[in-house]
Amino acid sequence: MQHYISCSNSYNIGKIAILIAATSFMENLDATVITTSLPVIAESFSVQPQDLSIGVSAYILALVVSLPASGWMIQRFTARRVFTCAILFFSLASLLCALSNTLIHFVCARLLQGFSASMMVPVGRTVVLKSTEKNNLINIISILVWPGLIAPVVGPLIGGIISQYLSWPWIFLLNIPLGVMAFFFALKLIPRELIDEQPFDWLGFFSLGIGLLLFVYGLESVSKPNAELGLNLLIILAGMTFLILSVYHLKHTKYPLFNLIVLTKRTFRSATISGSLFRITLNSAPFLLPLMFQISFNWSAIKAGSLLLVLFTGNILMKTLTTKIIHCFGFKKVLLINGACIVLSFLLYASFSPDDSLIWIICVLLFSGAARSLQFTALNTMTFAEIKSQDMASANVVDSEFQQISNVLAIVFAALFLYLASLLHANDGINLIREDFQLCFIFICTLPLIALFNFSTLPSNVGTNVSGYRNNA
Repeated sequence: MQHYISCSNSYNIGKIAILIAATSFMENLDATVITTSLPVIAESFSVQPQDLSIGVSAYILALVVSLPASGWMIQRFTARRVFTCAILFFSLASLLCALSNTLIHFVCARLLQGFSASMMVPVGRTVVLKSTEKNNLINIISILVWPGLIAPVVGPLIGGIISQYLSWPWIFLLNIPLGVMAFFFALKLIPRELIDEQPFDWLGFFSLGIGLLLFVYGLESVSKPNAELGLNLLIILAGMTFLILSVYHLKHTKYPLFNLIVLTKRTFRSATISGSLFRITLNSAPFLLPLMFQISFNWSAIKAGSLLLVLFTGNILMKTLTTKIIHCFGFKKVLLINGACIVLSFLLYASFSPDDSLIWIICVLLFSGAARSLQFTALNTMTFAEIKSQDMASANVVDSEFQQISNVLAIVFAALFLYLASLLHANDGINLIREDFQLCFIFICTLPLIALFNFSTLPSNVGTNVSGYRNNA
């Protein structure tokens, strides 16, 4: 087990959390910002926009496949070295993306970005979580989760503005000064550590990597137009087979890549597995809402993107209240009542029409953004409520993998439900109508309902060591 050198007087955990949040925002933004810029980038490479989707896939796949090694990397090379090197490589990869003039060069640069991202934010999160007292966990998690809330919402809009008024390379060039600043702050704030020379689990890494690669690639391919459903299902099945074999290996080897004992903790299991259903639901909104506003309501891309900023506003407004709400009501009540509010917000999405008052739509989006913020904070905090410091690296790896897969599944389920809705309305799945989006939002509501059933079985005092909630009933 790795031992941290005492550094209580040399750095402030809050400052490190802000640093990790900033790099997380840079990472999350890079995953979403190019979606609205694909046509412009494709034109410069003389390829079709759909061909460039591999640039998005390459980033996600590299991140997901290499992420399980981050825990061992911390032990072997120390978090300070891994984190700072990851920032440098991420900045270099951003420069290579901006300088790319062919699709192959661009994809290679995106692969390097994805690998760097897997060693950047997860490593930083581990440092913060291992050093945070349980009674301060909600405040720290509130800082760490905001990039995941904001980046998917503002990313497409920022990408569109940069592509329209500047040029697409600036999407990546902006990372370079941010990366340089993050590098120097990391050298100042991240503590030095002792090295643990535990052997690397090569078998676990390759079996898990192949499983994740096939599983995520198959899932992402399913959501694409003209996907070969039978082939993709076989790829998903093959990935699941490798993942099952990996789990068996991790449980029975002496030096596993990471420790699966964290899944025996009920709070961790509920927050990661059942919580993933909420993450899938919530992350589908930034994908579906702009499509509905543009395709069904015939609104401009700028107007549709600007409305998503209302979700961001709701997130920020709720941030000042999340700690007090969780302290007053506890995790179980918050997850259940706020979860029901999320279901209600998606039903209200389904009721939207182009004739609705813009004020009404803004109010619903504000309400939804606030509920989104509270649910993410509650889930991410409860995840680590029972995790000991020595198991924090393993817990962070498992949780990060679930979150990344949830991001992919959000698009998969959104596209699948939208296609099913179009079939029920007897159209071809291309000429989408308002009723297709309405039915799609209703379908998506079934996912959090399953999670709510699981949360209802939790004890009323779950996670009180973190929330401070005391049930006096």
